[in-house]
Amino acid sequence: MIRQFFIVCLVLFPFIGLFRASPDFQASSQETMLQTIGLIFVLALVNVWLAFTLAWWLMWTESRLKPWVEWLVFLPLFIPLLASLFGMYLVFAEVGLIGSRIGVGLALLMATLPYSIRLAYNGMYVIGRPMLEQSLGLPPFKRILYVLIPLFSGSIRTIILFTTVILLSQFALVQLIGAGLVSTVTTDFYQTYAGNDRSRALTNTWMLILLPLILYIGLGGLSTWFVRRLKGRLS
Repeated sequence: MIRQFFIVCLVLFPFIGLFRASPDFQASSQETMLQTIGLIFVLALVNVWLAFTLAWWLMWTESRLKPWVEWLVFLPLFIPLLASLFGMYLVFAEVGLIGSRIGVGLALLMATLPYSIRLAYNGMYVIGRPMLEQSLGLPPFKRILYVLIPLFSGSIRTIILFTTVILLSQFALVQLIGAGLVSTVTTDFYQTYAGNDRSRALTNTWMLILLPLILYIGLGGLSTWFVRRLKGRLS
């Protein structure tokens, strides 16, 4: 009992300071919030699509290139992001993507996609090829709607949540590729702390906590509703 209490206290300790002052949500920038939510939506959608597309190919292909593709795809998992950030900056500067939303979105996609592919591939590996083979006779749309989405709803939710948390954790990447012209809740968070704007900094801190939490609860409810509706149509 004492051990569990100690672990709970250790987990909750960083959040104690958040209740010592009241956040002012009216002080937060609406443009920054909408821009952050837009990035989360687009990045999560593209991550899920590309991750499951490539994971499906890796699961079924017999090509000799498969080991090389796996090695190249999962290589960023073993390299710190800052090590590749400068090379990314030089390439984007050549093509004029520095300071643009597209550049920031591509950079964040490169940072999150390897993790998403690994999560999707692990989900397929756990379910196994025999079960997935039974869905190959279905048309692509029915296969996705009636088989893949219900089977991988947990993996999809994890990918979206993981993508969101990584996006909200990236300050250096957004600041460097965005050149200070593309703001998110995270970049605004650092600026308000540096400027000693305590109320706005506290508001941004709550935003960093609430966005993933609301997204996780919302996706869980949506997944449950979709599976129940699907069972009702099939019964």
